[in-house]
Amino acid sequence: MSRQQFSIAYTGEGRKDDHSISVESLAPALMAFGKLMREANSEFNGKKAKANVYVVSDFEHKCFNINFELVVGFYEQIKTFLQIDDVKNAKEILEWIGILATGSVTVGGSFFGYLKWKKGRKTTDVQEIRDESGQGKVVVHVEGAANPITINQTIYNLSLNPRALRAARDAFLPIGQDGFDRVEIRQDDRIVGTIEPSSIEDIVASCTTAIAETKETEPDVDVTTAWLSVYSPVYDEDAEKWRFRLGTDIIYADISETSIAHDALVRGGALTDDTYQVRLEIAVQIDDKGNRSKPEYKVLEVIRFVQAEPRLRQGGLPLAQSDSEDDI
Repeated sequence: MSRQQFSIAYTGEGRKDDHSISVESLAPALMAFGKLMREANSEFNGKKAKANVYVVSDFEHKCFNINFELVVGFYEQIKTFLQIDDVKNAKEILEWIGILATGSVTVGGSFFGYLKWKKGRKTTDVQEIRDESGQGKVVVHVEGAANPITINQTIYNLSLNPRALRAARDAFLPIGQDGFDRVEIRQDDRIVGTIEPSSIEDIVASCTTAIAETKETEPDVDVTTAWLSVYSPVYDEDAEKWRFRLGTDIIYADISETSIAHDALVRGGALTDDTYQVRLEIAVQIDDKGNRSKPEYKVLEVIRFVQAEPRLRQGGLPLAQSDSEDDI
């Protein structure tokens, strides 16, 4: 397992002497940083590599500082069992993104650096090359630039990932509000990098242009914590899906990787309105025309179970009537 801690500080010369931030700005920015790091890990190490992002808030004079920890799981196992030598650890992933780049955002050497160089300009031509070590690189030409840029193939691939692009753009949502105009990257209370206002504008512009250029075909997958209430369970320990309420929606969720069905049978059945706090994966399939399917739900983990108040049902059984997916 590989771990790396760092801090992101939203700050600005015109900041008032307080340590507050709008929750509407902070919440999506926090989610965006987490998603960006997970997408980068998948791009650099493959989809089987797992990355978790943790955050603890810290408050300082005139800025809002957030402590992150990126954890890349199964790091040694990926190298050993999948026989992949060029596995990026947590520190390297953050360097390739540009979060731990030394000094200001550098041109070409990172994902952020490439987006800064692009300045929102459209790509006109891309040429793949190989250096002496066999490492893949690409030469990128954009509108209005006299000279192209040569970057690592993986950085270029990440720049084609619409989920990473949206996350990078959303990470800067607090900028422009409440006096925040730049981002400082810190380690051990030292400023190791600064993303200035002009660089942020260039990065955001490039994200917007690239999202419009990129055709999204891979599933859009989000993982969130949610409450699911039983609507109609199936009394079969091998059942892969149960019917739940998610807010006001009625959904079918895959429970095959949990013990929900087994535990319900051990309790003697399930009650309508039994409630589970879960880690829920929500996947939307996207076809080659960009059309999005209905969401597909999968319970990854049960965090907490709250049993509904027992009440007599027909026949004296406190069990909900089973249902089929075709009845929706």
